[in-house]
Amino acid sequence: MLGREWRNKLESLPQDLRYTVRGLRQSPAVTIAIVLTLALGVGANAAIFSLLNAWLLRPLPLKEPQRLVAVWRTNSSAPRDPAYFNLYHDYVVWAAANRTMTSLAATFDEPSVLTGAGDPEELHGAVATWNLFSTVGATAEIGRLFAADDYNGEPSCVISHALWVTHFHQARDIVGRSITLNGKLYRVLGVLPPGFSLRVLDRTFDHAVWVLITANDVRHTGISPTPVAVIGRMRPGVTPDQAEADLSGLQHELSRKFTDYPPDFGLLVTGLQQDNTRTVRSSLLLLLGGVGVLLIMACVNAGSLIVGRNSRRHTEFAVRSALGCSVSRLLQQVTTEVLVLFALGGTLGLLVAFACLRAFVTANPFGVLPPGRVAIDGTVLAVTAGTVLATALIFGSLPALRAARESDADALRSSGATAGRAHLRSRTLFVGMEFALSVVLLIGAGLLIKTFSRITSEPLGFHTRDVFVASVTLPNRSYSNVNAEVRFSENALERLRMLPSVRAAGVGRAWPFQVNGLAHIEMEGDGHVSVEQMLEAAEFVVGPGYFDALGVPLLRGRTIDDRDRQNSPPVAVINDEMARRMFPGEDPIGKYTRIRYIDEKQPSEPWVTIVGVVGTTSSVRYNHIDWNHYPAMYISDYQQKDQNASQPFASRTVYFYLQGTSLGTMSISESIHSIDPSLAVGEVRTAEEVVTELRAQPRLRAELTGSFALLAILLAATGVYGVMTQMVEQRRREIGIRIALGAIRANIVVLVLRRTLLLTSFGLIAGMAGTMLLSRVVRTFLYGTSALDPTVFAGAVAVLACVALLAGYVPAVHAVKIDPNSTLRSE
Repeated sequence: MLGREWRNKLESLPQDLRYTVRGLRQSPAVTIAIVLTLALGVGANAAIFSLLNAWLLRPLPLKEPQRLVAVWRTNSSAPRDPAYFNLYHDYVVWAAANRTMTSLAATFDEPSVLTGAGDPEELHGAVATWNLFSTVGATAEIGRLFAADDYNGEPSCVISHALWVTHFHQARDIVGRSITLNGKLYRVLGVLPPGFSLRVLDRTFDHAVWVLITANDVRHTGISPTPVAVIGRMRPGVTPDQAEADLSGLQHELSRKFTDYPPDFGLLVTGLQQDNTRTVRSSLLLLLGGVGVLLIMACVNAGSLIVGRNSRRHTEFAVRSALGCSVSRLLQQVTTEVLVLFALGGTLGLLVAFACLRAFVTANPFGVLPPGRVAIDGTVLAVTAGTVLATALIFGSLPALRAARESDADALRSSGATAGRAHLRSRTLFVGMEFALSVVLLIGAGLLIKTFSRITSEPLGFHTRDVFVASVTLPNRSYSNVNAEVRFSENALERLRMLPSVRAAGVGRAWPFQVNGLAHIEMEGDGHVSVEQMLEAAEFVVGPGYFDALGVPLLRGRTIDDRDRQNSPPVAVINDEMARRMFPGEDPIGKYTRIRYIDEKQPSEPWVTIVGVVGTTSSVRYNHIDWNHYPAMYISDYQQKDQNASQPFASRTVYFYLQGTSLGTMSISESIHSIDPSLAVGEVRTAEEVVTELRAQPRLRAELTGSFALLAILLAATGVYGVMTQMVEQRRREIGIRIALGAIRANIVVLVLRRTLLLTSFGLIAGMAGTMLLSRVVRTFLYGTSALDPTVFAGAVAVLACVALLAGYVPAVHAVKIDPNSTLRSE
């Protein structure tokens, strides 16, 4: 019996499809509105889920990636966030004595200057232990990767597939050849495959060359405190928590042997994929929540339009029922129509998602793309198909069930008013849900937009327009002492200042825009104060012309200049924020201060004399959203200690200010190469580009959630318009009678608008309550505003109320134009 019933349903399916197509063609406007509404919701959802899948769900292109972990040091204030790199002497003990890892490897970023293969070029490089590639399960495209025997061999390296293609033209004889990196020869052992990607702390780049740590490397020994990132492969069945406990036990023993540890530090073992997505994870989840709300709104709107469409087919359903059509047969027909509409919307939504993904990859707003391709793959297709089917059954079932239930033959004798009111109640419920969800999206978008506005509107304290940044890596083999570095900097500044339109040029060791950590500052007379209680400040190493090039104003004293050398008393310049906090009500000029490190028993840095105070500049810390006015101390680049022989390179970033025409890499390279042809000039970037990149995630969150909110407003307005139009149509006779009896037409408009506000008020109240409950979710993304900001809440309610009134005004105008004579005659 059951088999025959299902056989009958399948046999009638072609007839249902033909009837559905014919019916949809008879109401093209409603059909197009439903399909486009669903396409926007499904497309946005599929696009964001594709990004989430590429970063968070799709396994890393490595062998058994679920067993790969990264190990970091943390501090007690944030035990689940990396705070420090590990030390090489710790890694040596962990690798030998741990009981939870099959393999433990170490690596660290090390810029490399490639010479002898065209113009000198700075590459993203790294050093690595011999077992790094075997730990992650990588294989070579050609040649081989590092092996245990290489540890005691000659200097060697492995290059990326991209470097092999662009610089060596895929020559297979590259294996065994030597290349020059930082002025030193390295034998190429092999080439990595094109899909290989290994990043730690979600670096925005893949490495072009990996240099092997060998036995004669004095930077990496059993007593070396050299920083490294540690990657491990856990034994089968071991969890990250168990591995963390294992390494923490070994660390307790190391803490008694070495003294170069910060107080209250701990260890964190986390999955490598989670480590790779640390900064983008929260943004992706937030955006997925936003498009999820938008998808529900689109489905609710589609359900409302289907209810409205079915309300006009009341007589049709009644006639079919009177002619013997069963309720189940009618339900099958209406359900088929719903599924076809949702399938069309889902298919068009995939095209929308494809276009959105192409735009995202081109813009690359995160500054980094996930390993592999960002594409609509089988997982995305399956999830999208499941989402469309689920939403069709959830939001299409109510219209279908109501249509089937009202197909009573008695409806032939009714005016349709009762059924119409039932349909109107259903649509009213849908619109209330739309407005509640719109409030959530609009308030969330308002908070994120206000956050981005506060970030961009705060003065940075330095110029970004027409300020260009270039970096030059100085190999230690050619620049082994400060005097050599100073001569290079002086010559470079002299030549840069001779370039057309250059108004100022300065030198420094790092960008001023980003603070990677804060140092403790000791003031003369603070001997009784512990290091932890001393003021924390950002430390910058700068040279002559630095402040002029960036337009940082001098407030008192002088800046660092050519007289500040190794043989002169060490000096420092502080910013106004540090002067205010460290020397309140005093003149800091002539005072003594020095940098203290929490992992040292005795001070290692000399006392410096404060010779000037400059304006406070804004900086952002790694993985932070807010730009803060950190206390800052600037010390002379020319007064630094000589680098020890184990330091393979020294990096100097030249800052210069341009007025008029821009300056490109070619002009700067020519100036640098006139001093030393073997040096590589990094990418020339404007300060504005760097700052914009650091603000990329807040901007992306604000723009996308703002777009979602606008779409939500459009959907809510469409829902209100449809419901009020149906209400006016149902009350056409009543309105006609009112007008015939002398009702003022303005009162008719007020009647419709009052009903509009009543319709939306419940949704607004529910939406505000829901937003308050979700305030904790968005709090971590905010800066300069509260998650319960009353101005944002009031603005969102005002905007939606105005939208509702505008959407209801058009039906109200139609209501006052009703001709009572024709209306009463039709009755």
